[in-house]
Amino acid sequence: MQTSPSIYITATSLVTPLGIGTEENFRQLVQGHSGVQLMNDPLLFSTTLPLARFDEAFIKEAKMVYNTTTRFDTLMLSCVDELHRQTHIDLSSPDVIILLSTTKGNIELLQDDPLDEKLFLTYSAGLIQRKLNNPNTPIVVSNACISGLSAIIIAKRLLSKGPYKHAVIVGCDVLTNFVISGFASFHAISDDRCKPFDKNRTGINLGEAAAALILSTESGSEILVLGGSVSNDSNHISGPSKTGEELSFCINESMKEAGLSTDDIGFISAHGTATDYNDEMESKAFSLSGLHEPPVFSIKAMYGHTLGASGILETIISAECLKQQLILPNFGFNEKGVSGDISISESLQQNALQSCLKTASGFGGCNAAIVLGRIFDRNKR
Repeated sequence: MQTSPSIYITATSLVTPLGIGTEENFRQLVQGHSGVQLMNDPLLFSTTLPLARFDEAFIKEAKMVYNTTTRFDTLMLSCVDELHRQTHIDLSSPDVIILLSTTKGNIELLQDDPLDEKLFLTYSAGLIQRKLNNPNTPIVVSNACISGLSAIIIAKRLLSKGPYKHAVIVGCDVLTNFVISGFASFHAISDDRCKPFDKNRTGINLGEAAAALILSTESGSEILVLGGSVSNDSNHISGPSKTGEELSFCINESMKEAGLSTDDIGFISAHGTATDYNDEMESKAFSLSGLHEPPVFSIKAMYGHTLGASGILETIISAECLKQQLILPNFGFNEKGVSGDISISESLQQNALQSCLKTASGFGGCNAAIVLGRIFDRNKR
């Protein structure tokens, strides 16, 4: 019987308002720093909002470096460049497939010219392909807020079956009036730092970021993607399931593929948007899956919700938690405000960790979950 190859996370890159590089971002998180700040920009929204946004001077300088004209393409290529420096893999090889995860891309161009080629997500994916001189047509994954996890799961399946040996997965989204106005129309945006799973949560913060990682069957590392699953609850175009059963199904399938039980999960990196419906649904899903003990945290209060980048960004941070044997606190939390029988992480914890769960949910009823594991002694594998 043929067994599937191990899928390693062999390189990572983060470009966020908290800093450049995975190491710097994780250091900032451990120190409790947030990229979410009160901002008043009439071009983005009519009132002051807490947002995680890049300094304009950084964007201007990066545009000159990468010869780009849009914020999205600039951040995306900046992150790809950072990732390229982290790996010895020849990313121009036909053994490498590229995946781009985003929900909106260059959506701000829509108001000026709906036929602008930069609006097409394939255009931006092509920029990555050309920068890496890669011969394969990139795959674009745009599946609401589970886009990042979906891309990781798709890449894992491609690597497991062949013909590729490595996958470059890039996630990016930026803040625009279109994005902010859309969430505002749902009355989902908080006017304060968000508080996931808290009794007094009032909604999400939004942010922008780029995140990228390389999955490989040949270039080993201490972190593995062990399992992953996607589902759809078909409940509502914007509202999640009221029971959490469909996300629970994803969790159970992911853990089954990983060959793990609830006792093996060291922590849960939740989607945790701090909206009433999402946090309640997630808590029920964790509880239904028997995950009562693992500490649960969200990092949305530090980065905002970065849409298509969030699943990749939060997977990278989860991988760093496993490497450093640290469980982050659920930033912004004071008092439990969800009905699910779960344990909220209230402080930074040092613990022996071998695996973790990462979840995401999005508009249209989509759900995703992946399980990461850490190798302590490769010689015993």
